[in-house]
Amino acid sequence: MTEHIPVPPSLRKRFYEPVILLDALREVYRIDHGLSEPDLESGGGRSPQQIYFCFLNKLSQICDSHPHQTLGKTVSAIVVLDSGTIEYRLASNLRDARELNTTTEYLSSILHVLEGVTDDEVDDKTLMAPIFSGILQSVLAFNRPRVEGYLEALLTNDRLSFCINSSDAQGTRESQSAAASLRRLQPHVEAARNAPLTNDDEFARRVEALLQLINTDYAPCLEEYMKTKTRSSGTDSPWSDARHALGRLLSYYIAIKVLILARKLWPQLFVDFTVTSIPSSVPLEDPPAVRRNAKGIIERMGRNRAVLDAYQHHAKSLQEHGLDERIRCRVKPSRFRPIVHAEVNLLASVLASRAQAAADGEDPLRFFNEASFGRYIGSSKPTCLLCRFYFAAHPAGVQCRETHGNLYISWRAPDILDAGGAAAAQQEEAQRQRLEILERMVTDVRRETGRAIQERSYTRKRHDSRDTPSNPLWSTAAGSTAVRNSEAGDELASRRGRVDLELAARLGQVNLDGASSARGRSDDLVSRRGPVSLDLASMRGWAEELRETTPESPTEDAQVEGEESHGKVAGDEKEVEVEQLENKQAADVKVVDGKVVDGKVVCEAKPDPGEDEQELDEEDEDGGGAKL
Repeated sequence: MTEHIPVPPSLRKRFYEPVILLDALREVYRIDHGLSEPDLESGGGRSPQQIYFCFLNKLSQICDSHPHQTLGKTVSAIVVLDSGTIEYRLASNLRDARELNTTTEYLSSILHVLEGVTDDEVDDKTLMAPIFSGILQSVLAFNRPRVEGYLEALLTNDRLSFCINSSDAQGTRESQSAAASLRRLQPHVEAARNAPLTNDDEFARRVEALLQLINTDYAPCLEEYMKTKTRSSGTDSPWSDARHALGRLLSYYIAIKVLILARKLWPQLFVDFTVTSIPSSVPLEDPPAVRRNAKGIIERMGRNRAVLDAYQHHAKSLQEHGLDERIRCRVKPSRFRPIVHAEVNLLASVLASRAQAAADGEDPLRFFNEASFGRYIGSSKPTCLLCRFYFAAHPAGVQCRETHGNLYISWRAPDILDAGGAAAAQQEEAQRQRLEILERMVTDVRRETGRAIQERSYTRKRHDSRDTPSNPLWSTAAGSTAVRNSEAGDELASRRGRVDLELAARLGQVNLDGASSARGRSDDLVSRRGPVSLDLASMRGWAEELRETTPESPTEDAQVEGEESHGKVAGDEKEVEVEQLENKQAADVKVVDGKVVDGKVVCEAKPDPGEDEQELDEEDEDGGGAKL
């Protein structure tokens, strides 16, 4: 029976209170913002590091097969490790063992196809055409549930027809060109949606024909025009949904281009490799004993008069929109079922493997081409706000994708297994590190919550995937230091729809040797200390520097006035004493098979009756809200 050591109840309370409040505010404010977009007019190619990051993100994307799943079930993350043998390691939010096995077999089959491609074939577009088609159809068949959602989004409420008619009515040359392009797509969209449910191969062939057409028209006719229409019409318009759906469909076509480019640049990734997966976490079902009203949570957040005054000034309006009721709803067992998100789970797995290799006297487990590329975990979607804070606070210096800024309350830090004997010291260090990371995150979340209250807004993204396909073969300015985070080759790449693999020939001339390749600022930040052991003991001492300089570190421009330093409890000194006692007792409180026993957290009040609410994959979430 698996046991793990829980987070001390006092820390859980201080962590989840501002998280729950911020999520409730998000629902009240409901303001949509997309990710910042790159300068599409700038020329130049992407660096090998950025292309590699994009490769991992695209691998993750083609494994994320289902939309609208509870807790983002199939959202996936992938890392490539090198211990002398290449290992692709996969994690998903909530797949079971059978589903993970199916996914790893599917991913292996894609990689083995690329393994069988000769150097002559990869340099010849004509020879690669049938290989490209075969890989694309395999990806589309596996991802049919999600692809069908994009097709449905184009046809529901006659969105595509609306865009065609609207463009025709505008009467300009640009609008007429866009209307013609969209009109050419319409029968292919309908044919793909009407493909036999029992024939995935036929479905994939029909979608491939659609993607070929989108690829032909997207950059020259549709991209800029649809972006302009979306901005002028608002995020709830048919233009926004149509643009999002077309961009996501095209992203599968581009994904295959990126996989082939990776085979051209790094053939060693496709030789004698293994594909493994790690178990998904088990959702917990013990809501924290949090305060169930906004005023109480804000008072616990610290001695920040400005935040409390801002809340009190607008409290009546906020409560008219049910803020406290929304808080109470979020701590119902049906709504609060925290899991370890895939990218965080994968980071914990890599560090555990690293520590085990060191304990066994084996060669250290490294990220692929770590000296040049740093440490990166790819994911199928931009990361959530809490994952961003977690990676920024973690001393390992591992990077992840850009955040879409959305918040999910059903999030938790990785589990720590209860161990004894020789592993006791490592367990103690892991506990200490988890506490430090969560303390940092408490400050980050409190700052974000305070900012939302004072500004009376919460920036969020309606779709948690991009509206436009990322493409590393076209780019913003070469050598730009705007790579704030790991999104590098994916999220900051230009989204030209047509991808010309002739660029691969030029990129193939880049010297990828770690000693001689030009490194960007983000490379240097994680490599300047030389090879760094990722075992737990070695992480101490350089955490602060990484926190300040890692591209994923949150900005400090919205620092809440009067915020206490990390590791301190602001505004409630009694909690310090409580936590000190709980930390001493934490080893005596166990969680068995995902439930707390012998020290179970007891809620202060019973949840109010009401409909159960599940946190869903917000790929296509929609809903109105009050602008206060």
